[in-house]
Amino acid sequence: MEASDYCTVTTTTDNDENVELITQTLLQEELAACIQKSPIESSYRWKGKIITSREIRLDIKTKTSLYPQVKETIERLHTYDVPEIMMKQFDDAKFDYLRWIDDVTKKDPVIECASEEVWQ
Repeated sequence: MEASDYCTVTTTTDNDENVELITQTLLQEELAACIQKSPIESSYRWKGKIITSREIRLDIKTKTSLYPQVKETIERLHTYDVPEIMMKQFDDAKFDYLRWIDDVTKKDPVIECASEEVWQ
């Protein structure tokens, strides 16, 4: 169990309904251990204009191996045309915290070993 086996995925959205849909789906499907929600104000360029808007940032704690599924779920449920979806691997973390993430998220698929006949 290495810290880099775990990550935070960040996304933003502009409404509480989308926040709850993404949050509940990721937690129910055991793709996330914890999701923190923070109100923010963002300024960005979009279609030739500078826009400032209120958003809600989601910081999603999960395993790096689950990132593809987390990303796909966010893309499927998100209301934005181009949602922010960024993954940052942990550099360091408390062992008990990593074990908790491991315990409450989907288990990594077990790779079946080849039968003995292949090895003969």
